[in-house]
Formats: sequence, C-alpha cells, structure tokens
Amino acid sequence: MVLVEGRRLVDEVGKELTTKLLAYPAVDIWAAGRQGAAIALQALARRPKAVRFTISQASGEELDAAGLQPAGEGPIEPSARVGIRLKIDCAEEPGALPEPVKVFQVSQRSNSDFIPLAKAVATELRWMPAGEVLAVESLLLGKAKNVHTRAYNMARAVALASDWQVKPEATGALRPFRCVAQERAVDMQVDDAPAGPEGRQFAEPKALRLVLLADGHTVAIICSKNPAKNN
Repeated sequence: MVLVEGRRLVDEVGKELTTKLLAYPAVDIWAAGRQGAAIALQALARRPKAVRFTISQASGEELDAAGLQPAGEGPIEPSARVGIRLKIDCAEEPGALPEPVKVFQVSQRSNSDFIPLAKAVATELRWMPAGEVLAVESLLLGKAKNVHTRAYNMARAVALASDWQVKPEATGALRPFRCVAQERAVDMQVDDAPAGPEGRQFAEPKALRLVLLADGHTVAIICSKNPAKNN
C-alpha cells in the first residue's frame, strides 16, 4: 500500500511505488485531497515503465481506514475529506497504445465541476469500439493550486465514470476500464512565454494524461495474481 498526501514529493512517491511493485504483484495507492491525487498520478505518469490501474473515489472513512490521517492539528470530519484509490493489479507494461479516438481536456483556466466531464467520458466509453482508447488530460501549467485542482477534477471525473461502470444501476451502462498515466509535452501558445517567430508566444508545458482502456481492448496482458500478497 502506498499512501499519498499533499506534503509528499512526486519522486519520493515514485521510488516507493517502484519498490512495492518489485515486491508485490498488486499495489493499492490511496491519495487524499487535491495535492495528494495530483502527486499520485504524476508519480505514475513519470514511471519509465507504464502500468495499468483502476481508479475509484475514496471517502474520508476509507482514507482513515487506509491510514491517511488528516494533516494539521484540528480534527476533520470524514465526510469533509475526499480522495481517490488507484489499484495496480498487473505490473506488466500495456505495450504500445493507439492514438485516442478522443481527448477530453480540462481547460487551462477552468476549475469547473467534474460531473459533466464524468458524464461525457462515460458516454464516449459506452459507444467506443473495441481496440480503441479514450484520453483525458490536464495541463501542468500555472499556479500550483490551480494545477492541483485541475488534475484532481480530472481524477474525480474519471473515477466517477469508473464507479458508474462497475455499478451500472447508475447509468445503465457496463464498460469497466483501466487507466495508463502519461506525462507529455504540449506545444501551445500562452500569454507569458518568450516571444518567438512573428511575435507569437509559445511554450512547451507538460500535460498529465489518463488513457482509458475499456474492456475489449486488443492489447493482451497475462499476469499471475496472488491475492494473498496484495499490498
């Protein structure tokens, strides 16, 4: 088990995750709050070898049970805490991934509600042909608070869409999926970048991307699983 909260460093989490994956065939990552979720996803995205994982929402009670106690001196009601759970149940690389049929982007300046994004992702998944993939990404650009909020909204949207797939009474659909986290360079025009040719201003920020692999994906991965050694 890997526990992530906002005071941890991405590289530190990445090293712990690598150690756990060498020792166990399955690893759970519990991340609390906006910063914790962003740090956990970035740690996965920066791994030299990508791994597949499922994502789900985590309640305050679940975070407490996992050992993620609230930071600070004052008590916090469990109902006021939120987070995510990432479960790696197969440490094998997913292989080459096709280009996504669609990429949902969390706007650079928007910290909007995550529920409409979750609905859009779930709808696209429902009709996506087998063998194709979907992606959701958020720019790692701007103030740290905004970066964390956008990454967290992306994580919660994908987690909610995933929860709907395993609880089809919510949407009437059943299309479970796993994720692969990536960090990639994005060539874009921004207001505060150095002036380039023709006076246009460009930067090459990074984007945090979640690639969604729905059931029926053509990449076949065989893993030996031992539930008794799950950590």
